[in-house]
Amino acid sequence: MFFRYMEVRDVEEIWEMDQDLFGSMAYSRQDFLRAVEGKYDRAIVLVEEEEIIGYAILRVLGVEGELESIAVKKKHQGKGFGKQLLREILSIGDREAIQKIFLEVRESNAPAKAIYEREGFRAFSKRKAYYRDPEEDAILMERTIQ
Repeated sequence: MFFRYMEVRDVEEIWEMDQDLFGSMAYSRQDFLRAVEGKYDRAIVLVEEEEIIGYAILRVLGVEGELESIAVKKKHQGKGFGKQLLREILSIGDREAIQKIFLEVRESNAPAKAIYEREGFRAFSKRKAYYRDPEEDAILMERTIQ
């Protein structure tokens, strides 16, 4: 199992996974292409035996970063892969000299919130009706790196 940067050839597989996981809130193919080609995004995949297990996208904005998206295929959830992806993103943030990382998470997503909290993120605000299908508030979280 290893991490690598997302490539254009990965976009179709990642897009299909995102559709399966997030439905109407999924990224478009174009969003993933922008993440691969954009100068501010650090998009990674976790791979095992040529299968993409999950991905994460960090947007670097000076000394701040935003975890744009993180996902693990349904059949691989609950095995610690999300935590591994998050730790790799934090490591990239450290190498990029990011001082603080922000993210949004569905208020009902207790497993993700628990991982974020264990990795040092703290909730600091809420965005009303941020998500759709179903409509739900987003919890805003942050973590200082340096």
